[in-house]
Amino acid sequence: SQTQGVEDNRKTYNRRSPGQKNGPLSGYSFFFSGIDSTFLIEEKIKRLGGKPVPHNSLTVRKANNNAFFLSDYRSWRKTKYIYAAALGTPMLHYRWLVELEQEFKEKGEVRIFNSKLYIKYRLPVGLDLSRGIYPLQRASHARFWDPPGFMKGKGDTVFHGMTIALALDQKQDTDWKMILRACGATVKTLSDVQKGKGKINVDCCLFASTSLPPHVISTPAYVSKLMQYINDDVPLLDLAWAHQSIIQRKCLPLVGENRYSVSLDHSLSNKCQVFSIKKDRRYEVGDLVQFSRGPKTTSRGRVVGIVSERQGKGCKLEIQLLESNKGFELVDCPSTARIVVDESSLQGNILMLGTKDFYKLGYLPKNSDKSDIFDQVLPKESQM
Repeated sequence: SQTQGVEDNRKTYNRRSPGQKNGPLSGYSFFFSGIDSTFLIEEKIKRLGGKPVPHNSLTVRKANNNAFFLSDYRSWRKTKYIYAAALGTPMLHYRWLVELEQEFKEKGEVRIFNSKLYIKYRLPVGLDLSRGIYPLQRASHARFWDPPGFMKGKGDTVFHGMTIALALDQKQDTDWKMILRACGATVKTLSDVQKGKGKINVDCCLFASTSLPPHVISTPAYVSKLMQYINDDVPLLDLAWAHQSIIQRKCLPLVGENRYSVSLDHSLSNKCQVFSIKKDRRYEVGDLVQFSRGPKTTSRGRVVGIVSERQGKGCKLEIQLLESNKGFELVDCPSTARIVVDESSLQGNILMLGTKDFYKLGYLPKNSDKSDIFDQVLPKESQM
């Protein structure tokens, strides 16, 4: 049967065991992001027979059965990380290399598809806002290099057949073009549309909302110019819509979800609700964060609202507290207290995993006091 064929292929492909002289990574390409230069990742990859490649040399077809992505979970909002999720490549914590090399030295051979090591070192695809946690990449998706929308090598990518206009600055433009194309979209940027005449037909137009008012004083020129070619009824969306579609592995609705829609008509009120801000990094409503409460107290919680204040006063964030239970556990209860903090209190994102995933991780810090990875504990129904 057809299913049997898939199973059979998978078994032989899983048994692939490279010759010792070539190293266990022989024949495979690797790209990476957010890794300290002292780790010497390129040297380690080459020493084990692998080939470091630039991310922009890959497409879904070239990555399939060939490319791996190595990173740190803190990089989940960087474009290379999002691109890896869009390509469907196996995504692993860079410390996987250390244990793989150790095993290779001890045993003389090791399979690149050692499932025990994969389960231990796989990375989350990102924060899934529909679940409030970070799902780890599923082994079945990695095994078949399934881009979002695919299952066991079959299916349609999440933006298959769509045409998406992209209104971003040049720095972000190139990588997001690649990400959207990997997801099956035809992408139109300002330089593309200026070659044609009149309005263009697109399914939606994407922006980085933090580059628009009220985050900046005036609408950037590249946005105003592109909008001359966009019909009035086209949904205007934040990049978070595309990112969440990749994380949730389905195309989210183009209309009806306020948090993703972008308005180019800005009132001049002193305060306004926003869904994202950019400090040293981007934060969004729904994010799980660590923040200071006074000089010695650190708390954790979920951002439930952001108010931007004009006249350079910055932003205030409403945060629902996640109570520490013991060790790595955080109690995620919708009825816990909410507090308002200044954006200067933010200390970064935290990772919260479902219990099933949490205890399989091989890169947990030894000391829970210094951890930014936590196990989600849901309150018992009797206590709610």
